[in-house]
Amino acid sequence: MRKVFLMMLLATVFIVGCGKKANDGNVIKIGVIAPLTGNYAQYGVAVKEGVELKVDAINDAGGINGKKIELVTADSKGDVQEAVNAFKKMVSQDKVNVVIGEVVSATSQAISGLAQQAKVPLISATATSLDVTKGKDFVFRTTFTDPYQGTATAKYAKSKGIKSIAILTNSSNDYSVGIANAFKAQAAKDGITITEEKYTNDDKDFKAILTKVKGQNPQAIFIPDYYNTIGLIISQAKDLGINAQYLGGDGWDGIQTNFGKVAEGAIFASQFSPDDKAENVQKFMKAYKAKYNKEPIMFAALGYDTVQIVETALKSTKDMSGASIREAMNNVGGIDLITGKLKFDADRNPEKAVTFIQVKGGKLTLKEKF
Repeated sequence: MRKVFLMMLLATVFIVGCGKKANDGNVIKIGVIAPLTGNYAQYGVAVKEGVELKVDAINDAGGINGKKIELVTADSKGDVQEAVNAFKKMVSQDKVNVVIGEVVSATSQAISGLAQQAKVPLISATATSLDVTKGKDFVFRTTFTDPYQGTATAKYAKSKGIKSIAILTNSSNDYSVGIANAFKAQAAKDGITITEEKYTNDDKDFKAILTKVKGQNPQAIFIPDYYNTIGLIISQAKDLGINAQYLGGDGWDGIQTNFGKVAEGAIFASQFSPDDKAENVQKFMKAYKAKYNKEPIMFAALGYDTVQIVETALKSTKDMSGASIREAMNNVGGIDLITGKLKFDADRNPEKAVTFIQVKGGKLTLKEKF
């Protein structure tokens, strides 16, 4: 029996030795889950770059309370199961203290419940669905929500004297549906005439619904979706001779990359403008361009801001337990981020001014803060 026990003990030691060491407290481990390849890679890579830029600055300045940050990064490919697997590994093997992720709402919702169960603080830089944080006190976000930006965009349209709007909604995309529903509700209150046409993720030919829209002759067309789909829609709309004011949500960020010319004059809700003259924005712009040799999009700014939120919390946390970090994050407020002054509501969602961006000369320019 003693020999068997010794063999079992040696096997256990071997298994533990082959695994990764638990976080011993000498570093702060932050997990980053994002789509670095696939359909949403432009968003995911931007978030990752913003995170890395801020982490480098923190580590170069000595870290947080003398501890350096170590990033553990995983590519979700925009896939729910990949995101789930990455989160589980980060918690069970990598022993991360905080997770930044995911980028889009569907994958963020998939891991937010796991974070709540594991009592590991999770903060999404960019996921906008209400369900990501609702009822989960270990889950936070840096971006504003779908209803927040949908309502604000409808109010903005009203302030510009727009009285008729056609909405094009991606019925298979929670992000698109969430913003559209909030927009419709506010537009109805404001007396704006609304029509709605729907499509799905699989659609590539939008001429049938656009022909209907052309017959309605709206003053504006509101398309709450991601930039690649929006570019296709606007290209086909222009081919049909539809001249209207195009409006959108923050998923438009990045449209200038391939569709800047066709989207000329379009306006969309955002939280960041490269030509904002605020000192912290210009400092961020300079550092980002020096490191990556390109201009940042909103997703990079939100990634950067997310690390600043975590840094502020960790500086005042009692210890590195999940509960203590959660408490410290709840107390973060009033700090000036690249994307606006932070104030969390009861569901750990930020309340911010909405920055409206216009595509002008193929670039994103600050239209106004609303």
